[in-house]
Amino acid sequence: RGSSTVLQAQTRMAWQQQAMMKGGGKGGPAMGKGYGQPQGGKPSFQPKGQVVQPRPAGVMMGGGGGASSSSITVSGCQNLTVSNIIKGTYSANGANHGKTVYKKDGQAGGVTVLIYYWDERDGPSFSGWWFGPKVGGDQVWAYNGNKAAPAPPPNGWKVPWDGQIDNTLSLTTAGAAGKGAAPAPGGIRPPGMVQPGAVRPPPGMIQKQAEQAKQREEEQQKRQAELKAKREQEENRRKEQAAALAVRKAIQKVRTANPDNYDELRAQLEEAQASNLEAMGSQAEKVSQEATTALEQAQKRIDEVNEKRVQEEQNKLEAEKKKKELEEKVDAFVTEAKNEATAMLEKVKLAEEGAQKLEEGSSNGSTPDAMVAEAESAETLINETMESAKSARLSIIEKQKELADAESFRKVKREILELTSKLAGGVRSLDRFSSVIKTTREKAAKKSAALAKLEEKKAEFKKYDLDKDGKLSRKEVVAYCKAIIQFELGVETLDTIMKSLEPITAEKFRPMHQKVCIAKSEVLEERKRQEEEAKRKVIEEQKQAIKAILEEASKLQASAEESAVEAETKARPLIKDSDKPAGEIQEAATEAENLMKKSEEALDESAAKLKQAKEECEANEDLKGFDQEAGRGVIQKETRIRSRLSKVAAGVKMAREKATRKAFAEIDQKRTAAATAIRTKMTEDSKTGEQFFDGINGGSALSKEKFAEFLKGLPGLELKEDDADKLFENIAGDADVSKERFLELVRVYYKCVKATVMSEDISIKSKTMRRLELGEVLEALEGPSKEEASGVDRVRCQSTQDDTIGWVTLAGNQGTAFLEPGGNFYQCVKETLLTDGLSVQDSKTIRRITKGEVIEVLEFQKKDASDVKRIKGQAKLDGACGWITLQSNQGTAFLEPC
Repeated sequence: RGSSTVLQAQTRMAWQQQAMMKGGGKGGPAMGKGYGQPQGGKPSFQPKGQVVQPRPAGVMMGGGGGASSSSITVSGCQNLTVSNIIKGTYSANGANHGKTVYKKDGQAGGVTVLIYYWDERDGPSFSGWWFGPKVGGDQVWAYNGNKAAPAPPPNGWKVPWDGQIDNTLSLTTAGAAGKGAAPAPGGIRPPGMVQPGAVRPPPGMIQKQAEQAKQREEEQQKRQAELKAKREQEENRRKEQAAALAVRKAIQKVRTANPDNYDELRAQLEEAQASNLEAMGSQAEKVSQEATTALEQAQKRIDEVNEKRVQEEQNKLEAEKKKKELEEKVDAFVTEAKNEATAMLEKVKLAEEGAQKLEEGSSNGSTPDAMVAEAESAETLINETMESAKSARLSIIEKQKELADAESFRKVKREILELTSKLAGGVRSLDRFSSVIKTTREKAAKKSAALAKLEEKKAEFKKYDLDKDGKLSRKEVVAYCKAIIQFELGVETLDTIMKSLEPITAEKFRPMHQKVCIAKSEVLEERKRQEEEAKRKVIEEQKQAIKAILEEASKLQASAEESAVEAETKARPLIKDSDKPAGEIQEAATEAENLMKKSEEALDESAAKLKQAKEECEANEDLKGFDQEAGRGVIQKETRIRSRLSKVAAGVKMAREKATRKAFAEIDQKRTAAATAIRTKMTEDSKTGEQFFDGINGGSALSKEKFAEFLKGLPGLELKEDDADKLFENIAGDADVSKERFLELVRVYYKCVKATVMSEDISIKSKTMRRLELGEVLEALEGPSKEEASGVDRVRCQSTQDDTIGWVTLAGNQGTAFLEPGGNFYQCVKETLLTDGLSVQDSKTIRRITKGEVIEVLEFQKKDASDVKRIKGQAKLDGACGWITLQSNQGTAFLEPC
């Protein structure tokens, strides 16, 4: 067995190593690409039309490129692992891509080993002869690039397929009837027989491989023994589980036991434990604990059930006792209710009988006073009985609520309901009789009062029947009227009464009294009517007087409305027409205001009339509100006229503001023209402002005439007849034009538009005073003058920031501007106030400065006591002068340079 066993062991070991390794064998050279790896880029499919057709060994392949059916022997190979896989004898087994495929004889550990050819369909680099387990497969062991060879080349093989050529790996071919004995079945040769061209392994390697094979067999036997032990262990565990399950089933029954079957189930559990104790093995202790716990829990639950049953029995006894007590209470209550209701109904019956007797007595001729006394007594009895019956009924109803849940009460509930219903019926009956008695009493009382009144009248009749003849004479009737009715009858009225009633006996005394009272009321009514008629006439006269006052007010309003309409007509063009000169606008506004004043005066007179009418009406109670009623239209008309005047006044105000702005704009334009002409003349004469002013009038202030004469002498300045006077008033006001006013007129400012320097003299090489930053504002004092050396224009200026004085270049030789006219105008960016002083807190407001307004600076930035930056300026809109805040303490800007 030595040779066969060794070869088989080598093959199995080689396959196991090949399956475990990736890139190189243990202790051997690196396997490289292709060993146990997919053949890079090589497809794993068989091309159509080139399917391998297995054939018996030794049969020639048809159309196979001329290769014979000879067997091939593979030997050598430096890579031991690959060598153990591929070496051996191969026989023809089909064809691929036109060339024979060879398959290794026998199965090396179940691994198929093929030698096959692959054409250039996947590229030249993959074309050639390959060793692999599958034709076209991804796994290969060796490669030979000899594409022309009709059969596997004998040498030149790369191991691995992309590695170096292994010269030790060789393939030898033997014919079908070749020399030597045929190979033994399965590719195994008899001992001592050496395959032609094969290399015998070293003796030490064969011994080592045999030992390894023996070790594997021992390990296999060990594994089989372990598997048997494991199976036995699993069988024992299964038996334990079956026994434990049988006991647990009994435990489960105990858990659901009740007092009736507990002893029986406990006996079953103990029996199950005894019969399965040994079979449970290692689980015996755990199952025993479970059984003990289940028995304890079941016993506890049984005890609780028994206690509950005892408690329920006790509760049942108590409930029966309580029920019996409740039934006794119900019986006592029913008896008491019946007795109380019966007694009360007897009282009701007695009260009803008393009421009936009283009702019958009223028709039997009883005296009224007796009837009243009996009625009061009966009424008292009925009220007391009725209250007692109500109380008894309510008491029964309240007591039955306590017994309503008793079963025995349900049987007598209807009986109790009948008792309460009877009591309620008695109360209703008593209430009805109470009403009857009350009516009877009231009738008796009235009758008694009437009898008393009759007796009183009889006594009164006797009093005035002076002659005691049983009748009243005319004289006695008159005396009665004066004394009692306090009325003196007229002759005609007395004749009428006497004629209708004579003789006036005691029975006719009351009708006589009524007729006298009627006569008196008629006289009084007539007198009242006459008084009211007289009063009505007076009120009507007063109303006419009020209407006359309101008529006068209406006439005044008509005059006021006429003036208001004229004022509207005058004011309307002022609002719409913006092309008129300021003077014309002011004149038209004055006319409109005069008309408004006339209208307002008429309205004031009308209001005085309305006030007079109101006061007179309020002073007279009968005229209150009459002025509002009669003068509603007059009052409403006054409101409408005043509303129209308010609109006209607003329009005139706007017109005057427009005229003021226009006048200021006109004079400001003339002022600018005059200042420009003066500056031009100053430049021609090369004089400063002070020098120029001194040359006009010897340095003295200019009067209006002198100033007008001076302006007429300026070349290029065109003025109308009164323009000089307007300019004079604009510049000087009521005084003469002083040097300060003149210098203010001709003052020119420059704004730094590019950083430059201020020097001491006109020469640009003179000492530098300081740098000027972008945006700084300078006041021109002299110039512009040309600097001879550089030829640039320079101006002598004073900084408004720190009062530094020096010369500054207007523009460089290349045209770069450093200064531009301006810098003394600001634009309002947030609405603020124009005040009359520097202090924000202490000054008074002149007017509001709205966003967008332009302010000309008169005095540059100063700070008030609260450290707020402010300037003094003149609004270009209307010439208003005052102080304005540049920026608040919080950094909010109100003005920005423009």
